Amino acid sequence: MPTLALKSYQQAALDTLTAFAQAAQVGGAARAFEALAGRPYQSEPFGPDVPCVCLRIPTGGGKTLLAAHAVPLLARHWRASDAPVAVWLVPSDAIRAQTLQGLQTPGHPVRQVLADAYGERLRVCALEDVAQIAPPDWGRAAVVVVATIQSFRIDDTDKRNVYSFAESFERHFKAAQSEQPRALAALAALPGACVTADEAAQDGRALLRGFVGQPRQSLANWLALHQPIVIVDEAHNAKTDKSFTALKRLNPACLLELTATPIAARTNVLYHVSAQELAAEHMIKLPIALAEHPEGWPQAVLATVRTRAALEAEALKDEAAGAGYVRPIALYQAQNAGDAVPPEALRRHLIDELHVPPEQVVVATGSTRELDGLELAARDCPVRHVITVQALREGWDCPFAYVLCSLQKLASATAVEQLLGRVLRMPYATRRGREPLNRAWAHVCEAEFSSAAHALADRLIQGMGFEALDVASMLAPAASLPLFEENQAPAPVQQAPVATDFESIAPTDALAALPGVAVRTIAGAPRVVVSGHIGAELEGQLLAGVRGAKKQDAVRQQIARHNALVAAQTAPAARGEHFAPVPPLGYREPSQSELWPLEREALLEAVDIDLLTPEAIELPGFQVVEQGRAFEIYLKDEQVRLRPAEAGQIALDYGVSGIGAQDLVRWLEQSLYASLPEFTPAQRQPWFAAVVNRLLHEQRVPIETLAQARFTLARALQAKAADLRDAAAKARFHQLVLDGGWQVEPDWARPHVFGPATYPAPAGSRYGGRYEFRKHYYPVIADLKSEGEEFACAQLIDRHPKVKHWVRNLDAAPAGFWLPTSRRRFFADFVAELVDGRIALLEYKGAHLASDPAEIEKRQIGELWARRSGGRAVFGWLMKAQDGLGPAQQLDAVLA
Repeated sequence: MPTLALKSYQQAALDTLTAFAQAAQVGGAARAFEALAGRPYQSEPFGPDVPCVCLRIPTGGGKTLLAAHAVPLLARHWRASDAPVAVWLVPSDAIRAQTLQGLQTPGHPVRQVLADAYGERLRVCALEDVAQIAPPDWGRAAVVVVATIQSFRIDDTDKRNVYSFAESFERHFKAAQSEQPRALAALAALPGACVTADEAAQDGRALLRGFVGQPRQSLANWLALHQPIVIVDEAHNAKTDKSFTALKRLNPACLLELTATPIAARTNVLYHVSAQELAAEHMIKLPIALAEHPEGWPQAVLATVRTRAALEAEALKDEAAGAGYVRPIALYQAQNAGDAVPPEALRRHLIDELHVPPEQVVVATGSTRELDGLELAARDCPVRHVITVQALREGWDCPFAYVLCSLQKLASATAVEQLLGRVLRMPYATRRGREPLNRAWAHVCEAEFSSAAHALADRLIQGMGFEALDVASMLAPAASLPLFEENQAPAPVQQAPVATDFESIAPTDALAALPGVAVRTIAGAPRVVVSGHIGAELEGQLLAGVRGAKKQDAVRQQIARHNALVAAQTAPAARGEHFAPVPPLGYREPSQSELWPLEREALLEAVDIDLLTPEAIELPGFQVVEQGRAFEIYLKDEQVRLRPAEAGQIALDYGVSGIGAQDLVRWLEQSLYASLPEFTPAQRQPWFAAVVNRLLHEQRVPIETLAQARFTLARALQAKAADLRDAAAKARFHQLVLDGGWQVEPDWARPHVFGPATYPAPAGSRYGGRYEFRKHYYPVIADLKSEGEEFACAQLIDRHPKVKHWVRNLDAAPAGFWLPTSRRRFFADFVAELVDGRIALLEYKGAHLASDPAEIEKRQIGELWARRSGGRAVFGWLMKAQDGLGPAQQLDAVLA
């Protein structure tokens, strides 16, 4: 079964993790983290030598699949091992059983990831089965142990079986005495790892008397012996001192945390996935069409029933057009027993008053478990309405959930995040053909959209791992998103502006005079009610109205949330406007009339790269220098220091004494065939052999040393192959594209489209400044700081009278627009649609890059794209100063 393809944001997260692991090998975890994340690294409680980083993945992002990929990634790039030990910790028994089943089931996507990496050399087990894995398999096979954090977390380790002396591990420790003596001796440094005299004296069977002062033959010590890679799922639950102590006892080589809601003060968030990234990959439905019902709960329920029925009609049309089967389901959060609308009362109302067939309604509470045994995705399942009150049972899924109806006040309702998370998930992770099926729908008993949006934003941010900037594209008034989209455009909806009230000790006249500000008395105290965007001046006034750092921080959070909700209402994409299609470049060969997409790969199709030239087999940046018991590897600007591995740590499927040059060549082929697909095995293997022989015989590197350095060697070979490809592509690019070998022109038949929900702005680089950009197409802006030359350029574009709307272009396909160069794709900084219908591609460059060959090539291809567009497109290369003109004058000239 093929491995489940990674989403773009998942691959980006893993690429960042790879870069961190490689950089940490060279300069340590702190320097690596600070370089990649731009924030100080928190080394406690595991110290500077044990990398501990977090991937922040919101609800619905696929944490389990990422964790499976992370095991071989960290094994390769941090542990330099083909046979790692990984301890995969989860927060509960239910999730443990679910995770273990997936990892042990052949063909399951998470199992397949590990099977692709390790083949038959893979062992997955629960804690109780660790002793059943034979001693020779440790160090020869990849071992993944799935457990709950509670299994290791306890004050008195004598009362926890994992820390107890176990006869079943006697043969394991006996083997380790001969194969891993140094690692076994190192266990003595772990807290509570050794048998004490008191423990031996209290042992009625007298088994421990001969082991006083020696590492205890326990399950925990056996895992610690192998310095496991530790994966911590839902890591925000493992931030107590007791949890830290348990994790330290495992002697981890590194820790990877995965959570939607990290504790900021104790977490090194390396990569943060945004809601926009999830939506662009069709993992979640966006926006949430939010309808408020101040008339009361009967209207909310009626609207929910109607919405669900309309969605089912849309689903039937979608299926008739070839899409997969979907039966939209509504999830209701009823009130508590003793209130007006407990679950049974809501069931009766649905059946008796709204004439919903009884078999379509089920109740799922602590005492009523009508979901048990049901397969909700089955075509013959009649269920369309699910009623609950608090949290549903852990692990329960509802793939067809589309509508949330909360009869509780959102501000006080508990577990609404769990229901909302299920409603957000996209069935089959595939965009639907009918637009209403790509959205989530929520009906709530609130007085107005503003209060409902604020309450729902709180839930999305505090309970589900999203941010204020996410909310900007997550919420929209249901009235502005018609359920049915006929040929005619819907009538524009006048929506009341989002209003937020702020605390203020004594509102000043200057504050009250600012646009969008009103001072009102609410609950006997003066409050400042603000509508519209909050800029820097107003923010300063609001902060001055409260005292204390905590209150000011709360006001800043309110402002961020308010501005996000305002952006959700006012951005062109949110208003239903369309962005003009942007044509990529295509090419025609002289003998052909068809226009083909122009990509770098097309340039290399007819190029035969000789891998056996003297230049090709030289790796000038790769050198190995032995120093005593250690050796250093030099790879360009990197310096990696490794110690000799013990016998059990070099796993090439061969005994240590039998490793030869051909074994290493075979390992390189197995490791690199997927990353060098443009070369055939007949090209790769002789090249690998020539490089290895040169290192062995000319540089005199011992085969055992080279075997241990194999992962760094593999990286050097990948870099060398990239250099060879770049040289070949550059020559072809100038010959065929810039010098006229091919007929090159914009391809208007296959344009790039900036869709309303296809802007996966990465969480770590989104614009969060106070300046309000009025023409940016999306509610959020990617990769833009709140100061600097690019920020000033963006302001000029936003204010220019000839610009209708614009996009801060993403530097990744398929969301961003790109043009080809000989090295890689060129993603210009800004794409604008002008009021006269033309498209403008704009790139801002610092003066220090003006003469860089790669930048010159970008400018050449941009100018060629515009020149061949027949006046329908323009290209601008903007700088701080150019030909005596400033950026504003340059922009005027480009858009003239």
